[in-house]
Amino acid sequence: MKKVLLFAVLLFSTFVFSQNVSDYKYIIVPKKFSFLNKENLYNMNSLTKSVFENLGYEVYYDMDVFPQELAENRCRALFADMVENNTIFMTKIKIELKDCKNQVVYVSAEGESREKEYAKAYVQAFRMVGKSLENLKSNPKGGFVTTDSMPGPSKEELVQPIANGKQLFAQPIMNGFQLVDSSPKVIMKLFKTSKANFYIGQKESQQGVVFPVNNEWFFEYYQNEKLVSEKLEIKF
Repeated sequence: MKKVLLFAVLLFSTFVFSQNVSDYKYIIVPKKFSFLNKENLYNMNSLTKSVFENLGYEVYYDMDVFPQELAENRCRALFADMVENNTIFMTKIKIELKDCKNQVVYVSAEGESREKEYAKAYVQAFRMVGKSLENLKSNPKGGFVTTDSMPGPSKEELVQPIANGKQLFAQPIMNGFQLVDSSPKVIMKLFKTSKANFYIGQKESQQGVVFPVNNEWFFEYYQNEKLVSEKLEIKF
């Protein structure tokens, strides 16, 4: 259970934000990630910098000359890092953003690849990471938008509700809830996060996030590199 929860938290905390994250407009990217032995190996650093720049943020390498307000106070920036979780058969990476106190305030979805050549594997895995970063949108102040202001899933993304639209009932468990139908059969489990009404969801082989939009609940996860959104009917 601990391994499942840890994996889900790291993989899907894409949507979890600290209260002050909207204050940031700068992101600092290292010239070399710690698990790689060369600067910008496989173009990972330049790709990371480019993704955030395309989202409208001011991005600098850690060795660059910073603008004066950032040079005087580095706590104005978030620090990007790439973390690997490779297995024998799979390359796995994700991006973390930390504040100046070294606290993680954001984690992307985890990108995966079964390519044997590292040059291809890291680029393929990064496509999934980059796709998840599209959830970060610039607001007029140059910061982040939290999930409270995110639109609901599109009709193209929405699939059949879990349990064919039947009501699911939330039963308290350690660190969250289990959702059961009228049988009662456990359909999925929800694990609490640091954000109220925002949960890590686990249903069979799918692990994702569960959150409300306009008083409706949704379970979102990645399947075959595509974002899937399922509507839930939950009674707490």
